[in-house]
Amino acid sequence: MEVSAGDGHLPPVTPDDAPLSTREQVTFTKNGTPSAVLIGMDEWEPLQETLFWLSQPRIRESIGEATADVAGGRVLTEEQIRAEFDVPTRDR
Repeated sequence: MEVSAGDGHLPPVTPDDAPLSTREQVTFTKNGTPSAVLIGMDEWEPLQETLFWLSQPRIRESIGEATADVAGGRVLTEEQIRAEFDVPTRDR
C-alpha cells in the first residue's frame, strides 16, 4: 500500500484490508521503499510478550537452567508444590 507522497498521510485502512490472522501483514511503502508494517493483534500481543521476556536480565540463562533441571529429573509434582505453598487441591 503506497503512502501518498503529496501529503505524507497513510491511506485509510478498512477492516477488509486489515490482517485477519497470524502471519498476515500489510506493508506500507513510500516511493517504493517499505516504511511501515501493519500486523494483526493476534500476532502483535505475543510479539510484545516475547520482547518483554527477552528483555529481562538472565532470562535465557534461567530458561537453560530450568531445561537442564527437567532433563535431569529435578522437578516437583503438583502435590509437592501444593504442600510446600499450602495450596488446596482444586475440584476437577
